[in-house]
Amino acid sequence: MKRFVVTVVLAVLAVQAFAGIPDVEPQNNTLAGAAPALNNPVPWADVGVLRLTPNDSDFIKIWLSAGNYISVMTYPMDSLTDPDTVIALFDGVNSTALVYNDDAGSGYGSAIRWQAASSAWYYLAITGYHGSTGRDQIAYYEGATHSEDGKYMLTVGVVPEPASLLTLGAGVVGLIGLRRRKK
Repeated sequence: MKRFVVTVVLAVLAVQAFAGIPDVEPQNNTLAGAAPALNNPVPWADVGVLRLTPNDSDFIKIWLSAGNYISVMTYPMDSLTDPDTVIALFDGVNSTALVYNDDAGSGYGSAIRWQAASSAWYYLAITGYHGSTGRDQIAYYEGATHSEDGKYMLTVGVVPEPASLLTLGAGVVGLIGLRRRKK
């Protein structure tokens, strides 16, 4: 019985990792052609190696439930500086990004962290740096004119809002307490 409880708890707490963020060219160069949707049970994380070519952008469609936190990071893989990425998150309704980033810290990768206010499909947009003006606009990504070329690593993680984690944790503690009480 103890093994069963431990197995169930570990399964519930485990982060699902699928290691398969797609790079579907040339369809995923616009919001309308976003790469196949990621709609995994929360919490989950995924990693992919994608490639930017000159004037290329990568759009990825992701389902977020209200309260979910999303963390996204890109890392250049061909060198410390190539490609220099810019990343944004759009809601599919507005042309202004909910959040965007260029040069996380002092590097050439990018990073965002954001909490969804409502349950909906959201769109990650990644492109090469081509000026600091308009990085919060969809046109910057759909009409990209850059010379960045190279592979980059994309990591995406989605976790539930803290209250859900607290409830889950309280349930696990309760199960442990019941088990000890029976002994």
